[in-house]
Amino acid sequence: MQSSDSSLPSSPALSDDCENITSQEYNNVIARSRWRILAQALHKNGSPSTMPSSIRRFQSYGLVTALPLQNISEDGAMWYEYSATVGQDMFSVLVRHPQRNITAYDLMGFNNTGNICVWPSEEVLAYYGLCNKQLFSCKSILEVGGGMSCLAGLMIGKYTSASKVLLTDGNIFSMENVGCILEKNGFGKSTRITSSVLQWGKQPTLNIINQSVELPTSRYDIILCADCLFFDDVRQDLVQTIFNFMADDGIALVTAPRRAGTLEKFCEEASNAGFIWSLKEVYNEHIWDRHLQLKANNESYDENIHYPLLLQLQKASVCL
Repeated sequence: MQSSDSSLPSSPALSDDCENITSQEYNNVIARSRWRILAQALHKNGSPSTMPSSIRRFQSYGLVTALPLQNISEDGAMWYEYSATVGQDMFSVLVRHPQRNITAYDLMGFNNTGNICVWPSEEVLAYYGLCNKQLFSCKSILEVGGGMSCLAGLMIGKYTSASKVLLTDGNIFSMENVGCILEKNGFGKSTRITSSVLQWGKQPTLNIINQSVELPTSRYDIILCADCLFFDDVRQDLVQTIFNFMADDGIALVTAPRRAGTLEKFCEEASNAGFIWSLKEVYNEHIWDRHLQLKANNESYDENIHYPLLLQLQKASVCL
């Protein structure tokens, strides 16, 4: 069922190839773009900020800014202060950009393009969360596919009164980085904000810095997901993972662009799994204004592949 209403250093969008394509061509374009990003990461020692301009045609909505910090790390990693302003309030977290050589092994196996970049959808989801802090009060939060930073879940965990927040991704290297980020932000020993390797459709394990224990069976009030919908081979697994981890009266907040019909395919899969969903084009006035400005003034901006819509999922049994 459907109802509708209407600059980061490491935020590359997909490459130029993604513009003006048909849905039939899209899978090939995704593969080319994904491997181009991964090859660049291997060549440039894993620095997310070294993407060529042809890949970084659209980087950020400017909702979150990143300031490099000096002399904060002994392992060669670069640290940034990511900050956002909502009204008169300033919010910031420290985010680690690893500088070690990334190997092919690090990148293989699970939706790892997001482990090289912070996508605009993650930026938008983080900003949306900060604008709607009351939504998360006393709620348990799970972020899936959060990549190298889990920026949305991290911001929400730090600045809302959520009862617990679990940050996850399917890539081990990514979650090792998130573990370092949690420690630097003062959550290294926290039981309220934690991190885990979670491969969709598989049993996750809790990963808090150097600890590893089995994750207990849990249901979450709110599940966050940013720009994870265009992988055809794991779309059903993602839907099922969200369904399995969502509380019966919970919701999922998903940000993603339409991308040649991949968002609609996810919505169809969600309906088949027993979700009721609503899709919002206008969900935040400031984000919408930025979108309109880019549309009017940036010839590289294509809303089909760049503008994240807000998809909300609920279990159909609760909505009847």
